[in-house]
Amino acid sequence: MRPKVVFLDLDGTLVEFCIDYVGARSEALNLLETYGLRERLGLTIEDSIFHMDREVKRYMLERGEPRLYEDIHSRLEAILDRYELRAADATRLLPNVKETLRELKGMGLRLILFTADGDKAMNTIVERTGIRDFFDLLISRGSSMEVKPHPRHICEAVTLAGSKPEEIILVGDSVADIVSGKIINAVTVGVLTGLGSREQLVEAEADYVIDSVAELPAIIRRISMGEPNRLKVTQPKPSHTSS
Repeated sequence: MRPKVVFLDLDGTLVEFCIDYVGARSEALNLLETYGLRERLGLTIEDSIFHMDREVKRYMLERGEPRLYEDIHSRLEAILDRYELRAADATRLLPNVKETLRELKGMGLRLILFTADGDKAMNTIVERTGIRDFFDLLISRGSSMEVKPHPRHICEAVTLAGSKPEEIILVGDSVADIVSGKIINAVTVGVLTGLGSREQLVEAEADYVIDSVAELPAIIRRISMGEPNRLKVTQPKPSHTSS
């Protein structure tokens, strides 16, 4: 089936990834320590704030303390929003993004922005960089911490978009993006401009791995022409070493 919809990640895919997630996690851990939850839940700097929130929710609901969870949730969300907004004010478009989005629209594709950012950061970025009008729909994490690769995020996104999974191509720089695409059995394209390495994206079974979104129109044309056996991961460019 010819692709009709492209879900595009934001940070690391269309714009530079410059969120100080280590700083955000450190502040979140300090907050949880004041509640005696950091060690009790075994949380470390390797855990995302999304994971921290889910663990706190599970623990507090098991103890019958939903109001305390809501208080902690709102404080974690405030930390995340602050770091995201700081990054949103500084981040820049990656090379050739506007040209690529314009080309994709010219191909008759619907473009859906699909990001784990909150509304404030997402809207700040698309307005600052001038890419809002390329998108038919903008989908953030909303007020939930159940973000990609959590199934809720991608399934709700597909419902909002009114799309059939077999018509979707999902593009992103992280393993979470690729896993989200696999959940709905969409075609997945990993890009090497953000968090994920080629090895990580290949291991996550991305259908394609490309250097940047600038290569995306050519990939989609190949799909539309009926490339057999679904998509195959592109091979790394040969390296040239001096003797």
